[in-house]
Amino acid sequence: MRNFYLLFAFFSFFFARQIVAQTFSISGNIVDEKGNAVQHAKVKLEYTPHETQTDSLGNFNLKNIVKGRYELEIKALGIEKKEFWIKLNRDTIFTNIKVKSQEHELHEVIVEDRGSTFGISRLKSIEGVAINEGKKNELVLMKDLIANKAVNVSRQIFAKVPGINIWESDAAGLQLGIAARGLDPNRTSNFNMRQNGYDMSADALGYPDAYYVPPAEGVDRIEIIRGAASLQYGPQFGGMLNYVLQSAPTDQKFEWTSFTTAGRFKLVNTFNSIGGTVKCFNYYGYYNYKQGESWRPNGNFNAHNAFVSLGYQCSEKLSLRLEYTLSKYDSKQPGGLTDEQFENNARQSLRTRNWFSTDWNILALSLNYKHNIHHQFNFRAWGFLGGRNALGFLGTTNRQDDITQPRDLIKDKYKNFGSEARYLWKYYLGKYLSSWLIGARFYIGNTQKQQGLGSSNSDADYRFLHPDSLEGSDFHFPGMNVALFTEHVFNIKNKIKITPGIRFEHIRTQSDGYYRQSFFNQIDTAIKPEKRDMQRSFVLLGLGVSYNVWRNSELYANISQNYRGITFTDMRVIRTSQLVDPNLKDEKGFNADLGYRGDFKSWLHWDVSAFWLQYNNRIGQIQQVDSAYNIYRFTTNVGSSQSTGAEIFVEADVLKAAVVHHDAGHLNLYISYGFIHSAYVKSQYKNVIGNSLEFAPKHTVRFGVQYRFRDFATGIQGQYVSEQFTDATNARFTATGVNGIIPAYYTFDWNAKYTFRCVQLIAGINNFTNHIYFTRRAVSYPGPGIIPSEPLTFFVTVGIKLNENAKKLKWRTF
Repeated sequence: MRNFYLLFAFFSFFFARQIVAQTFSISGNIVDEKGNAVQHAKVKLEYTPHETQTDSLGNFNLKNIVKGRYELEIKALGIEKKEFWIKLNRDTIFTNIKVKSQEHELHEVIVEDRGSTFGISRLKSIEGVAINEGKKNELVLMKDLIANKAVNVSRQIFAKVPGINIWESDAAGLQLGIAARGLDPNRTSNFNMRQNGYDMSADALGYPDAYYVPPAEGVDRIEIIRGAASLQYGPQFGGMLNYVLQSAPTDQKFEWTSFTTAGRFKLVNTFNSIGGTVKCFNYYGYYNYKQGESWRPNGNFNAHNAFVSLGYQCSEKLSLRLEYTLSKYDSKQPGGLTDEQFENNARQSLRTRNWFSTDWNILALSLNYKHNIHHQFNFRAWGFLGGRNALGFLGTTNRQDDITQPRDLIKDKYKNFGSEARYLWKYYLGKYLSSWLIGARFYIGNTQKQQGLGSSNSDADYRFLHPDSLEGSDFHFPGMNVALFTEHVFNIKNKIKITPGIRFEHIRTQSDGYYRQSFFNQIDTAIKPEKRDMQRSFVLLGLGVSYNVWRNSELYANISQNYRGITFTDMRVIRTSQLVDPNLKDEKGFNADLGYRGDFKSWLHWDVSAFWLQYNNRIGQIQQVDSAYNIYRFTTNVGSSQSTGAEIFVEADVLKAAVVHHDAGHLNLYISYGFIHSAYVKSQYKNVIGNSLEFAPKHTVRFGVQYRFRDFATGIQGQYVSEQFTDATNARFTATGVNGIIPAYYTFDWNAKYTFRCVQLIAGINNFTNHIYFTRRAVSYPGPGIIPSEPLTFFVTVGIKLNENAKKLKWRTF
């Protein structure tokens, strides 16, 4: 804790000098072609908070603007948008700025900046009712990606997010497993997972695992904020990850988009969406179905995803939106392997009866009220009903599955409700615009987790043999969370911005049920009831600072406290490969970032930063041996750890840099590099101190070259991930395959797409060197043991987009 307060004090004085800057004003008058005043026109300086409207005489006035070069934008109903650049070094007055009226029906004209980022950007300082100032963040723009979206290939989608460690657990992208900075990637549980701003994980308190991920074709962008997200979104160490889904086109009453994909191993994927805007009403929805097989025997899947969004613009200031999400899938799993089995034949499968399924239902309501540019309010509420089933033989892979015996069955049911309210106030503190966000969150959840014996068959029969007397356990895990938070951006002469924040959390977690102690098939038939109730309240602090070096670059620094409460949901699951310490303690710590990011003349983009993650009472796995010489993972508070390192992203458009004519297209080179040095610095286990953290590869490198010429784009991407450990003892090998090293691995992928009017063709080859590797050693499902990753695969996608202007339609963004 002492380290946190020392860093907090340091950042409090970081960039503390005052910079004197003279300010100027821009005023003028806007008229149409006939000389009539244009009323209520929106006048804005792009990429700044300076914005106003013209009065009844067409006059406007923007004040308190520092010296510089700005793009002035003018928009109003019935006129064509007008943009031009101005160099401001004195008070400037424009007389009779003329704009063109829209007197006829215009054909669709799309102006796209296909500039040079190929799918990566960063969040604005203020995004809706969220403050991102001074925070390490990334924005993945899905429409610009050259990637295999049909199966959600994570290494392609997150290629330009440095330091991301990815688990590849299935062939279809049914689940997402990512983390960074030495955190566990298991179902992305160390991120606060959201969709359109609301929770999408199983149970944000008791079981924050994300068994659902939206189909990539239906995603518009992915917002990522690292550990500094703890104040606004929840105290997770990893940060926040928000999928923003596609929305209704504002210029069409009806639009239909369809993608059909076929690929190796009998992959078939279809995605269809419709959307449009009719007066004040807008609608959007999609349905996605995919099926296929694993490259290993005893593996197949089928998945259904659907989404509906209905919006109503009640007035210029008020809008409402209702959304529903459905996701269901069944997956037969070939199981894991030991090291020896993997080396002999990575394709083999020793499990013929393992199945996994999920059922996800989310209903959400949101309200947005924007009184003016200074006052904005958002309220969102959501309810979730869902479940998951895991069926099969839980024994380690070096034990044979007796197919005459009943299978283990674990059934979860989730019911939760949450709501958040946010109010953002932009006001002038002195001469400069500052922002203040206050918010509140209320959440209740209830998870029921049952474990017992299922049928001895080989099909997906998710019924218990004895539902009234389970052989394993039956627990309810109620939870409740209330949070209040605030952040404030102090703007010092438009050069330095200081953003302090605070979050108050109250958490109550409970467990009520029974279990039968079972380990290595030794069953104690006595029922052991258990009831727990834990309440705690705490405060998290954070501070961010940013300094504008020049117009398109900034230095930023942030330090924020993090917290992860223990969960009861896994504590009574009986696995032959794992035991859990019943006296687990909450985890606490902080994230600190210091970086420099920016753009240079639209051809060079970078974000270079260093980080420090302090993690106290870290929960991890220790390899243990019982009295019968069985090896297992023991989950406990291993100790305190520190992770330090660098996260670097650089991308350059070499044709633009060489001032080649724009008709030559864009040729981009990029590298995304994560370096991490991590170790346990304090532990009750002497053989752990000084060891590397689990899931913390020292080097994670993704790089590529991408070329775009008009409607054609193609790219090759490579990745290299150095070796990483899977338990705190840094075991390199075990007979079960559950513990051990994950060796260094590499992959290379190629993708291309071509668009002709309303038709789009996409094709690609994943892992075209056919490298055999693995990224995960599973404790239980989908293993236990080593989960081999996919070899060389290929796919072809055909897309079509039609709307009411089909005869004149040209595919816009994809």
